[in-house]
Amino acid sequence: MSEEMDVIQHLLEIEKAASEILVQAQADADRKIAETKAKADGEFKEKFSAYMDELDRSADSRRKDVRDRLDSELATFKSSLDSTAKDVDGFNSLFEQLING
Repeated sequence: MSEEMDVIQHLLEIEKAASEILVQAQADADRKIAETKAKADGEFKEKFSAYMDELDRSADSRRKDVRDRLDSELATFKSSLDSTAKDVDGFNSLFEQLING
C-alpha cells in the first residue's frame, strides 16, 4: 500500500508541477500580448499623428492658396470699380425720377 501511496503522491506532484507550468505559461502569454498590444498602439498613434500632421499642413497650404487667390481677385475687382467712370449726375437724375414718380 505504501508503494501505491508513493505513486499517487508522485502523480499529484507531477500534476501540481504541470499546473504551475500552465499558470506560468498563461502569465507569460498575457504579458507578451499586453506588450505587443502596447507596441502596436504606440506605432499606430505615431503613424496616425504623422498622417494628421501632413493633412493639417496640406490643408493650411490649400487655405493659403485660396486666400491669396481671393485677395488677388478682390484687388482686381476693386481696381476695376475704381477705374470705372461714375455718372453721379445721371444717378442723381434717375434717383429723383424714381422718388418723385
